[in-house]
Amino acid sequence: MDIYDYAKYPAKEDWLEICKDKADALDKLHLNIDKKKFNILKFNEAYHGMKLNYWLQEFNNRSFDLIVNYTMLKSYYLAGIPDDEWYKSPGENGYMVQYFPHFEEEHHANLYWFGFYMDGYYSRFSGLIDSVYHLINTKYKFEIEHKLGFIKKVLTKLKVEDRVLYDFLNDLPNNEVYIKVNEFRNNLIHNYRPNQIDSGFSKETKPDGTQVMKMSVGNYTTSKEFMINIDNSLDLLANITDTIRNKVKEE
Repeated sequence: MDIYDYAKYPAKEDWLEICKDKADALDKLHLNIDKKKFNILKFNEAYHGMKLNYWLQEFNNRSFDLIVNYTMLKSYYLAGIPDDEWYKSPGENGYMVQYFPHFEEEHHANLYWFGFYMDGYYSRFSGLIDSVYHLINTKYKFEIEHKLGFIKKVLTKLKVEDRVLYDFLNDLPNNEVYIKVNEFRNNLIHNYRPNQIDSGFSKETKPDGTQVMKMSVGNYTTSKEFMINIDNSLDLLANITDTIRNKVKEE
């Protein structure tokens, strides 16, 4: 199989059709930007105004990138990935286990390209969340340096300035969708990729110190499970955007 033979780019007229189920959420992933001029003689005003204008534009640019990523992965998902039953035991032709029993060559290609764009989606989701805190840091003039601990420091100052917004953002790590997004992203980047079948081998240490080796068919997350989380994450991003919309607008 030559994976490049199955690389597709949707026609212009197909993009809206692919995304139609999430159109309401996607339409909200945008913040208003005023086409205003800044007087550089009023340095402080121009400094803060231009920085805020930049981060508003950066948020919108990152949102657009995420939407492109979503459209591409969704197009391959819709093309067909029959992995709800990702293994069968016993398999055909004498195999103890048969993986992806309903796949033809094209389905393996669809799964590859779906996973390729899915990796990008989760990274872009994280980047868009980060841009929210850059916007708040700029809008509220916290002047917190962009380094380790940045988000925590922004939240600490926000707690004093805007308790309602602080409570909303501080509670994000407890959101079930957000938790799952971070779990998937962390595993996709740092650990075994859950869209790949792992080895199935594991070790268990008994109370007496002895170790038992176990073997299974492996672990795998289906494309449908990823798609559900991704769709839910778009709703979450839309809610976040609506919540900050009037908080970070230009004056």
